[in-house]
Amino acid sequence: MLKILTCVANKLRGLLMKFIEADTVTHIITSSLIRLSLIAYGVFHDSHFEVPYTDIDYKVFTDAARHALKGNSPYERHTFRYSPLIAYLLTPNIYIHSIFGKIIFCEIDLVVAYLIQKLVYLNVIDWMTKFESLTSRTAPIDFKLTEKKGAKRKKGKSRLPRCNIKIETAVYWSHLAMLFWLYNPMTLAISTRGNSDSLSCFLVILTLYGIQSNWHPFHVGLIHGLAIHFRIYPIIYSFLYYLHYCSKAFYFYPLEELIPSKNVKKNKSSSKISKKSGSGDKDRKPKLFSSKILEYLIPNSNQVMLVLGTMSSLLGLTGLFYYLYGYQFLYESLIYHFVRVDFKHNFSLYFYLQYLTAFIKLPLWYTGNLWQPILINLPPMALLIHFSIRYGLNKFSLNFGVLAQTITFVIFNKVITSQYFVWIMGLLPLCIWQIKLSREGVILMVAIWFLAQAAWLLPAYLLEFKGEDTFIHIWFQGVSLFCAHIGILGRLIKSFILPLGEIKNRE
Repeated sequence: MLKILTCVANKLRGLLMKFIEADTVTHIITSSLIRLSLIAYGVFHDSHFEVPYTDIDYKVFTDAARHALKGNSPYERHTFRYSPLIAYLLTPNIYIHSIFGKIIFCEIDLVVAYLIQKLVYLNVIDWMTKFESLTSRTAPIDFKLTEKKGAKRKKGKSRLPRCNIKIETAVYWSHLAMLFWLYNPMTLAISTRGNSDSLSCFLVILTLYGIQSNWHPFHVGLIHGLAIHFRIYPIIYSFLYYLHYCSKAFYFYPLEELIPSKNVKKNKSSSKISKKSGSGDKDRKPKLFSSKILEYLIPNSNQVMLVLGTMSSLLGLTGLFYYLYGYQFLYESLIYHFVRVDFKHNFSLYFYLQYLTAFIKLPLWYTGNLWQPILINLPPMALLIHFSIRYGLNKFSLNFGVLAQTITFVIFNKVITSQYFVWIMGLLPLCIWQIKLSREGVILMVAIWFLAQAAWLLPAYLLEFKGEDTFIHIWFQGVSLFCAHIGILGRLIKSFILPLGEIKNRE
């Protein structure tokens, strides 16, 4: 019996590996069919079950689109607090079919997967090329990623040419990153339920692709401004992008940080390489409260064009829709998100504080009115600035900087829902080639995250559907989830490395 089970497991594993190694077109078609099946199931589920599969926001989008088609303001639909562009995009829901918007969001999912694949491929090739130019003749790179585990190299056979190793390694990581997005259960559920956050991910990743593909900074700024208009949260990346275009930005940390001390001998050649890379000077890594950070804030032409592009699209769209819909647009799509107080149960660490103080009216002179928002917003603001400086000035850590800032923004937010995690899932595939974690470590992190989520969902279900007073229990589990997120973020930062393979000196 054990032999039969082992044989079946091996065959299943073989089939799985063949499927994973299939070409991009096969995965695009397969993931499209999965998404279409989930959309069809959503139609069935909504008509037969009390709890709907379709996200409530999707119904809000559809109603707003109906108002827009009639020539009215989409903000006549109560709780529509998004850009009018979403209402315009989903107008086919009215005159074609109600699932049209879901299909659009799923198609955007596929475009995001394509951009992830292209960007990771570009990053890996660029990293290997530049690192080889710094370590040639002194520290050749031994990339082991292209060799299958357990495979023995035949005698007399030389390694693949270095250019082939580059391509194979880049293809390996870009393919893996694409699969991470295409078959992620969270991204599958969010887009097929009719949530628009896949479009937000698309705009953010397109901005990163434009920066690292050397598009004109003004064009990059136009996309970044559109991303901010669509959803406000990409504004947190602005300082990071600004520093990335700094003329003093560098490509590597000091070489002794890149190369493990066991594999590198301290000799004259390594010091020369460090000087050649331009990052051997400690001043190349400015600290948060250092006076020398001011040198990095003086704008150059690229930074000016980035700012001009961002302001052009952001202010242009804001002015256009203010002209069309007046103050109602300005309040619902922008101001509301800054003054929002949501005392309903959510994943946020601060939800219980908002619940307890929701109906308490305090005098304006009361100091608590001032100190509470400061104490809530100061920690994430300090972290966002720190990550901008730490990762923005290193050209190979831009993607990870955006990921770290997104995680920080989400876990410290006053309101957290499941769709916020999609913002993280869209950026994590871009960084997996730079995060060194063991398989056991990955499993442990995923298990901790799911257990913390499940522990929160139980009292939330009892409150929402059973009417039990479990607010304090939800808050306790929210604290646990916050601690889990902080631990995961710390582990990712600790595991983030710039070298792609092991570097060894010639004997």
